[in-house]
Amino acid sequence: MKKAFVHSGLHQLHTGILIQEQSGKVVFSQQADQYFMPASNAKLLTLLLAKTILPDSVPAFAYQEQGDSLYFWGTGDPSTLHTKLRNRSLLNFLQASNKSLVYADDAKLTLPQGAGWAWDDYQDYYAAEISSLPLYENLAHFTNLGNAWKVHPLRFQSSVSITSDKDASRDRLSNQFHLPAPEAKTSPKSITIPYLTSPELTARLLSDTLHKPVYYRAIQRNPLQSKLVYAAQLDSLLVPLLHNSDNMIGEQLIYLMAAQRGWNGPTSQIISKLVQEPRFEFLKHVKWVDGSGLSRYNLFRPKDLILILQHLQEKLSESEWKSLLPELGKSGTLKSMKLTNPQSHAWAKSGSFGNTYNLSGYYQNAQGKLYLFTIMTNLANQSVSVNKKQILEFLNVLN
Repeated sequence: MKKAFVHSGLHQLHTGILIQEQSGKVVFSQQADQYFMPASNAKLLTLLLAKTILPDSVPAFAYQEQGDSLYFWGTGDPSTLHTKLRNRSLLNFLQASNKSLVYADDAKLTLPQGAGWAWDDYQDYYAAEISSLPLYENLAHFTNLGNAWKVHPLRFQSSVSITSDKDASRDRLSNQFHLPAPEAKTSPKSITIPYLTSPELTARLLSDTLHKPVYYRAIQRNPLQSKLVYAAQLDSLLVPLLHNSDNMIGEQLIYLMAAQRGWNGPTSQIISKLVQEPRFEFLKHVKWVDGSGLSRYNLFRPKDLILILQHLQEKLSESEWKSLLPELGKSGTLKSMKLTNPQSHAWAKSGSFGNTYNLSGYYQNAQGKLYLFTIMTNLANQSVSVNKKQILEFLNVLN
């Protein structure tokens, strides 16, 4: 494996590797106790804690009736009005009520962007804002009809202008969207851009959807007096978290865990409590700041990721982790990464942003032997696609 490490070119990068057999026997180690930015490999930790803390159905919202008013709070559940998940439990509940509807989340308990996120990602779909009650994935959706843009949610229709630019954009501090001419040859079929969230806007969007007034008033929720309502299945969130590397779901899972425990945000406060959970003492050595891995402040060691993979094996059945994690050459973000030996299989989570590509998971060779592996490359002054090829070349040695 040392020859493969050099031949692949990984030795020329800031690389951390740890490969172990099921027994714990180390097969290969390179800077396994050094810190690296995990990128979306951090989602493996989010997965582990979500499976530890959350029940099979996640808390969708909380409510409290008081006189002629119905006060309700978000729990971080990202599935309401989601384009694919389409959870309507909150909408149906509010629609059925004849009381005055008051959305009561306090904006101070949720910070819309994570510490260490790149500021110029604000208009990219993968950096949707964090909120207590996400709607439409916290994204504005634009569909090209050929001679016009269909806008969803409709409230943003008046906030769209057509420009001569070929790329879509949004103003930094307002929900003003700038789209290319729909009839232009270079215009895409669809565009998604994060919108600036606020509790007031959430109330207005709910009012638009329900066709009835929804008021906003910030009131801190009392877990002893309010009731949690459970709806969406946890695994319905975990599959896109891992297969599509959905950052928004990763961030919202942190708030779902807080709702389950009766904690308040923001993210940093929740994480400070999560790392104190029983049996996860090793997390005191990890710098963990968000649920998605978007932050450049996250710092994990290869040996930390192997510990997370070991805990996942203890928590989940083999069939569970094989269905939750994408398989190389077959599904999710790893569909294009094919192993040399068709009899070998790997289920893993990738993690990437500029100059960084990591891959961690389980590798089963043609003889059926299972390995736990993590390969982390940071600070590479080359295309991420080159990193991927180098990692795949090295990983194929396990055949």
